[in-house]
Amino acid sequence: MSEYEKSKKARRIASVVYLLIMAFVMGGTYLSQQQKEALQKEEQAIKVSGGLPEASAQN
Repeated sequence: MSEYEKSKKARRIASVVYLLIMAFVMGGTYLSQQQKEALQKEEQAIKVSGGLPEASAQN
């Protein structure tokens, strides 16, 4: 293999690793945002009902 082919392979591997890392970060950010929105909706429901939801009261 020539030096060009070796560097080309290394660049491709690096780009795939970069994409995997970015997918992991973006996926984690998305899940975190969804979790925060669900928590906010639950807090709104608690404020409206004036107490704890039945499921939380049992725990």
